[in-house]
Amino acid sequence: MSVLQQELDKFRDEVPEFVSTDMVNIESGLSIGGATIDPDFDASVASACYAEVVKLNRRALELLGLGANSTEDLLVTTKKVNILVRMLGVEYCHVLAISRKANLGLARAIMKKYEQVLLEAVKD
Repeated sequence: MSVLQQELDKFRDEVPEFVSTDMVNIESGLSIGGATIDPDFDASVASACYAEVVKLNRRALELLGLGANSTEDLLVTTKKVNILVRMLGVEYCHVLAISRKANLGLARAIMKKYEQVLLEAVKD
C-alpha cells in the first residue's frame, strides 16, 4: 500500500459521516488515490468531473481579476451529500464527500490538517 493510500485511510477514519475521498490530478482528471464506503458512489467519475469544475473556476477567477489560483476550496451541496474540493497547490485537489448530517466546519478542518501530508505523499 502506498504512503498516499495509508494517509487517505487515516483521513477517512477521522471524518465523521464519511462517504468518499479522492486525490485528483487536476490537469488529467485522474484519481491518484481514494476510498469510499458507498459502492454506488463512483469517486473516479466524480474526480474527473470536479477537475473540470476546478479548471472552470480558475478561468472565472482569472477573468474577474481575482487570481486564477486563489481558490482554497469549493463546496457543492446535494440532497444526499456535501462535496468539498480542497486545492492542494496548483496540480492537485482533494475531494471529500460527506453525508448531509456531517459538520462542514469539522470536515474542512480535518482536510486542512491533512493538506501537507497528502501533498508530500503525492510527490513521493
